[in-house]
Amino acid sequence: MKKLIPLFVTFSACLQAIPGQLPVALNSAGTFTVLGASAVTNTGPTVVNGNLGVSPGSAVSGFPPGTVVGGSIHITDGPAGSAQADANTAYNDAAGRTTPAIVAGDLGGQTLTPGLYKSTSTLGITGVLRLDGQGSTSSVFIFQIASGLTTASSSQVILQNGAQAANVFWQVGSSATLGTYSSFSGTILALASVTVTTGAALDGRALALTGAVTLDTNTAVNPGAPNTGGPPSALTVTCPLSAAQTGITYNSLIVATGGTPPYTFSITGSLPVGLSLTPSTGAITGIPSVLGSSSFVAAVRDSVAVNATNNCTIVDSTPPPPGTPAPSSLILVLIGLTCIALYSSRDRILRLVR
Repeated sequence: MKKLIPLFVTFSACLQAIPGQLPVALNSAGTFTVLGASAVTNTGPTVVNGNLGVSPGSAVSGFPPGTVVGGSIHITDGPAGSAQADANTAYNDAAGRTTPAIVAGDLGGQTLTPGLYKSTSTLGITGVLRLDGQGSTSSVFIFQIASGLTTASSSQVILQNGAQAANVFWQVGSSATLGTYSSFSGTILALASVTVTTGAALDGRALALTGAVTLDTNTAVNPGAPNTGGPPSALTVTCPLSAAQTGITYNSLIVATGGTPPYTFSITGSLPVGLSLTPSTGAITGIPSVLGSSSFVAAVRDSVAVNATNNCTIVDSTPPPPGTPAPSSLILVLIGLTCIALYSSRDRILRLVR
């Protein structure tokens, strides 16, 4: 028995040394924050940090008022075509990973550790899903979803204990929809389309292989290349959405990339009245109540005391007035006039026939 103990210890150590999942190789698709196949459409002052493209389709609309920073718009050109090819390869890579843990229904309220997860149907997120990197910035999370992915309004995917958005991948067998004012982390590889609804914030990528990407007043930030265990890249911080409207819910993110998570966020200066910052996530939320421009310095501090800052501004403006419907009495008058005109025409026609 004593002779077996060293062998058992060695065997246990070998099991512990078995590596987890490797990141999904995005190659040139990794430089794109938004990539559609048929179209990319936008409503409102969306900010996309990184490249935006479409291929083989050629329809990009809503830029402006949307803006692209830290990248370019590519419409049916070489980079967009290469990115689509690489996105398809990445999708097949993620879908082909084996020996997953099975998940189903709704992931809200759960805390998941690094690994490969598979849903044989649709998957939802209501409330908060926590991805726990267990102290490693190179931890990888891959989700294989046979059908659609839908997140609820105001839901959150929170990264903790070293988990990074660059190492989170969602392979979606049909379409993905991010709920209004939700916060989502990771790269979405959707076989069909990706819809990012009003006010949703994306720390990751929206890559649609056959359909469109639809945006509406969003913040979308490219998380950069996956961390595979080497020294971390330089810590940077990205400003939140710069446009707010009085009396309308605002939801955006101060996003950190690089460095060594977890991060702590702070601001120097003032946010618009009605908005507040969550230091642990970088989320800025609330309902602004006073018109005007608020300038501040967004700061992030990582777990080894490295700091980064950026000068930011949020402008609170008056929302456009709603359309005024025609009074019901006016509609009835118009209907009556139309009927009189039709009867008059009928009488003239009958007289001609006689």
